[in-house]
Amino acid sequence: MAEIARAALHQTALSLPCPAFCGALRKRAEEEIHTKPLPTSDQEDWKYLDLSDVYSKTYGQASCGPSSYPATECLSPETARSRLHFVNGRLNSGLSDTTALPNNIHFSSLAQAAPGIIEHLGKLAWPDSIDTFANINTARFSDGALVYISSGHSLETPLHVVFHSDGAERGECPIMLPRILVVLEQGAKAYLVEEYSGSGKYLTSSVVEIILGEGASLRHDRIQRESCDAFHFCTLRANVAKSSAYSSTLISLGAAISRHNPQFTLKGEMSELELTGLSIINAAQTADMHSLIDHAAPNCVSGQLQKYIIGGSAHGIFNGQILVRQGAQQTNANQSSRNLLLSERARIDAKPQLEILADDVKCGHGATIGQLNQDELFYLQSRGLDMNSARNLLLAGFSAEVINRVALPSLRQALLQ
Repeated sequence: MAEIARAALHQTALSLPCPAFCGALRKRAEEEIHTKPLPTSDQEDWKYLDLSDVYSKTYGQASCGPSSYPATECLSPETARSRLHFVNGRLNSGLSDTTALPNNIHFSSLAQAAPGIIEHLGKLAWPDSIDTFANINTARFSDGALVYISSGHSLETPLHVVFHSDGAERGECPIMLPRILVVLEQGAKAYLVEEYSGSGKYLTSSVVEIILGEGASLRHDRIQRESCDAFHFCTLRANVAKSSAYSSTLISLGAAISRHNPQFTLKGEMSELELTGLSIINAAQTADMHSLIDHAAPNCVSGQLQKYIIGGSAHGIFNGQILVRQGAQQTNANQSSRNLLLSERARIDAKPQLEILADDVKCGHGATIGQLNQDELFYLQSRGLDMNSARNLLLAGFSAEVINRVALPSLRQALLQ
């Protein structure tokens, strides 16, 4: 029965309209879909994640009709004139505005990008460790966001990409396929905010590719607050070149099941990576972070902090790997998983990993799992706070270390609230 359900998802995905651009790339993805099965818990990389609910649904095409998403819900006034807004996978020109940007900054729809830029698509998402959800995106995505900044240019204005999905209340679940390509040439700098929201039942499979040239710098905040009836899968690949820096905050609040699969390769000396994440889940939600930081060059620095707040019967999964290759001497890498369980039924599977093939490195990792401190709760109540206020204050303190790294003031404030 499970095999039939997975085959039906394959068939539905490949029946979606296939845009003409990127034809060779799409053909490769289709071949992979036919030869590679959808993931199951029998596979090591997916062993903690139960996908039976995903495969039990009937899927269809997203609606082309008008969205119910009101423009007033666009959160950040700082990005009012530097925003691309997609609804059900299509650019909504009425909610998008890029008039604040100079002419030498390419921030546009992928479907409208020049052929020379489009050629960057698929260079990072192939061929290793790509699952069928990502292949479905590559085979059938209709549009997405492009960020392309040429050598030496620095952009202070935040770039905001919003993907909103209008799902079904009953019946078929639409398939949403967001795509982002970021290319920063030598010495370029930018700040990107990537945000997901929605209503009803649907499946999102997004792919993000990031290419940083020598000395480039990217700040990247990713906010996932999909409908709690939705499924969310994200594949992110980033190449970080010599002396370049990538800093990211990944916050996951929505979706019945979410899976974030980022892989970063530090390809050049003196490159830096900072990755922080926060997942807040309740009821029967599942949130899975499965990351890889690949130190492929010497004298590089990386740090990863992943936090979970888990209530109800929710399930958190963290599988983070740091790989230090043989020639990557003088690597400095640290990884930490910190988890807070709010009920007896809440659970976390935390698996931090280090694989070190070099002999001159400074690396460490660890994981902690705990509950709210009863002494701290008692102290706050003794100072006049009721139980809910005391509890919320402690949770805010636990979350703030990650949320305060979101650089956009209005978005940071909304998340804290």
